[in-house]
Amino acid sequence: MHKVILDTNVIISSILSRSYPYLIVYRLILQSKIQNYFSNETRQELEAVLSYPKFSKIKGFENDSKAILNALRRLSISQEPSSHIELLIDSSDNKFVDIALSTSADFLITGNLKHFPFSRIENTEIISPERYWNTHWK
Repeated sequence: MHKVILDTNVIISSILSRSYPYLIVYRLILQSKIQNYFSNETRQELEAVLSYPKFSKIKGFENDSKAILNALRRLSISQEPSSHIELLIDSSDNKFVDIALSTSADFLITGNLKHFPFSRIENTEIISPERYWNTHWK
């Protein structure tokens, strides 16, 4: 079973559309085909983003976001990073690298590859949702 870290943008995208992020969250994580990991910091970011006022205008978003957050809390493994690194220009993304390194995740899945100037860090491949789905599940 792959160990993955999902960037917040992947989870938000899974709620907003039925594209690759949706497939990864709903068909893989929620069906326990891959294992997702959170840290307190990545979970808190997700909770904060889900509550942005701009999403309240989207029909069904609040209910869908509550359901997905509850499911992810139940199915994901919470683990705190053993160290913190300052590696990325957008320092808010370092927390995803921290948890990836601490869990020896196979993949860090993100919709913002431009924020990650490398395709791998130690054992973790940094990959788009589309590439992950097409390379590992299609």
